[in-house]
Order: sequence, then C-alpha cells, then structure tokens
Amino acid sequence: MTLVKIIATFERSEAPFKQRRLVVLQRSNGYFTFAEEYYYQTEYEGKVVAKGGWAHLPLAGIFETVDAAEAEARLGLVQSLR
Repeated sequence: MTLVKIIATFERSEAPFKQRRLVVLQRSNGYFTFAEEYYYQTEYEGKVVAKGGWAHLPLAGIFETVDAAEAEARLGLVQSLR
C-alpha cells in the first residue's frame, strides 16, 4: 500500500490511541482504498521509549480513482463523527 493522500486528521477521545487520520491508499493492483489510521508510540512510566508510527484499521472499499475513494471516505467520516 502506498499513501496517496491524507484527507483529515482528528482525535477520538474514547480510543486508546487518540490521534487519528483518514487516508487514501493505492493498492498494488493500481486501485485505491481508504482507511482510518492511528498513531502509536511506546511509553514506559510516562516517558516515550520508542517512536511509533501510523497503523491502519481495516481497509474500506476498492475504487478506480483517488477522487472516488476520497468522496466515500469523507462521507463515512462525517457519519462516524455524528
């Protein structure tokens, strides 16, 4: 998967990893998908001991264009934040 576009960044207060972003990814077959990603890092006794990175939740859909994947992702984000 290749990151194509970051659509939005936000926080989910109820989640253990609060920092989130919505992204469009290009699949190895040339099609596109989108996913919510979360930022993680390792902490011990309140100190960061290892920098983390972005990991994605399950992928959503297969689309022919970036624009189609982004439109569907934005619609899902609006509905999930209600």
